[in-house]
Formats: sequence, C-alpha cells, structure tokens
Amino acid sequence: MSSNNFWQEQAKKWTIIALAPMDGYTDSAYRQIVKTINPNVICFTEFFSADGIVHSKTLAKEVLPHATIEKPLIVQIFGKDPEMFKKAAIIIEQFGVAGIDINMWCPAKKVVKSWHGSSLMINTETAFKIIEEMAKSVKIPISVKTRLGRENWENLVEFSLWLQNAWAKLITVHGRTYKQWFSGNADWTWIYELRKQLKIPVIWNWDVTDYDDWMKKLQNLDWFMIWRSSFGNPWSFFPWVYKPTLDEILTVMRQHTQFSLKTKWDKKWILDMRKHFVQYLHSFPGVKEFRKRLVLVNSLEELDEIIGKIGKLVDFRA
Repeated sequence: MSSNNFWQEQAKKWTIIALAPMDGYTDSAYRQIVKTINPNVICFTEFFSADGIVHSKTLAKEVLPHATIEKPLIVQIFGKDPEMFKKAAIIIEQFGVAGIDINMWCPAKKVVKSWHGSSLMINTETAFKIIEEMAKSVKIPISVKTRLGRENWENLVEFSLWLQNAWAKLITVHGRTYKQWFSGNADWTWIYELRKQLKIPVIWNWDVTDYDDWMKKLQNLDWFMIWRSSFGNPWSFFPWVYKPTLDEILTVMRQHTQFSLKTKWDKKWILDMRKHFVQYLHSFPGVKEFRKRLVLVNSLEELDEIIGKIGKLVDFRA
C-alpha cells in the first residue's frame, strides 16, 4: 500500500515514464509485458465505472487483482456522483493499489452526454467534490487526468489549482481541448505554465513517440505518459531509442500471450491478443500474409506455428 505522498516521493527519484490508461488495451497482461521491458514504468489501468465497481458483484474481483510485477499500480475510474466515487475508492484501496486516478479527459460523446469524463471540466463543483470525498475516505493518493480545457486553455491553471486545493496529488494533462478531440497538434505551452503554478507533479500526455522525444519536450514537467505509440512497441518505454530484432518481438508476443492466458477467461484472451499481434509486426515487410492469419488465430498452438514460420524471415532490423 502506498502513502498519500506517493507521487511526491516518486517525483524526487527520477523522471518517471507512465503507461497511459487505454480502454481495451492496458489490461493486466499488457501492463505485465510493459513492466517486463522496463520495471520503472508506472502503469495506469483501463478506466472503470465507479458505479460499476460499487454495484457489480463481479467487476472489482475481475479487474482489480494484479500481479506483483505491476506494482505500483494506479486504477483509473470515471463517473459523476461523488458518493459513488467515495465508495468505489474504499473498495479499490483494499486491492493494494498505489493510487486512484479520475478520468476528467475522455471526450467520447456517450461519456460526456452522461456528464462523465471531460464534462467535469465545466461541472467543476462536482469535480472538486469528487476529489474531496475520495481523499477523505482513503489513504492512497487521488490524481486527475484532464485536458487543456473545454474550448481553449484559458481556465486550465485555475481549474488545476482548484483540483490541487481539493487534495489531488497529481495532474496529467492531455494536450488538446475537448473541442479538438484528437485532431490537430498538441499544445505544450500552457502545460509548462501550469507546472510553474502548481505544487504537485504534472504529467504530460500526447504527441510523443519514445523516451528521446519526451526528453526533448519535458522541460519543467515532472513525468511523461506514453499512449498509442506503445502499441506493439513496449520498447518505447526504454530510456533510449531501441529497435528490437524480429526474434525479440516474437519472444515478447508469446510472453504477452502467456500473461493473457493467465488473466482472461475462456476464449477472451485470444480475442484480446489478436489486435496486439498485428501491432507487433506492423513494421516488418514480408509478413502481410502472416498478419492476416494472426487476426484469426484461435489457440496458443496455432500461434506457435505462425511464430515459427515468421521466425524464418530475415530480420531487416538486425
């Protein structure tokens, strides 16, 4: 169990790389493979409904248990009811996680329409109440992931200062507004300014590809968070640019699959892994036909057969 000063303590050690919360991707198997590549990565889970954690008889038991290698683990949740967040936080803390992150950034229409995610940037009283209720109820730190703002960056500093005053211990900023969605270039300018105004650590998320790219842009920020560029490339978390060999990629593919086998039920493990298989091999010429087979693979034995055939290809990265 971490202390409420977890983020401040981590910030004093080194510049930390974080795995961004990604729905459908950052499950236990994915987090384990990332930590196998770089044990210093701080992993965030997929986002889960606070209401679901509280009301479902099975959700918490299915998604919150995690392997030792995943620690320290941060669980992200979304919702709009401070009381539900409070109850969910109490449940989550019992699973030995290092902290809880609140999703105040997701722009998905179904999420925003329900007053979850980035809608909390305008429903600020609820946003602050959520943090206060959670912080009073658990010993682990509460953090927030948000955006530059609703339509522009003008309220970013003020909003973040209020989050800090409500006892948020860390803020991650996605470098686009809600209006931008995922289009256009991310804007770093106001994140640097925000860090000058806050006493708590600030993480930047978006528009970087690897550690070297982050270090060029980090400046006064505390940490960085890698998102989609890690798909099929967990080596992006290395503190240097690294190009794995084909043999290394095939080995990690199988190891990732074994992690998934241990954490998923029935055939769900293979359904989840298919999207990863394609990502792992997207840069290799001559594997197009194998990629077609990988999206239809149904067993570990079939995967081993395909990997064996791919392994005979010439590794152009060697």
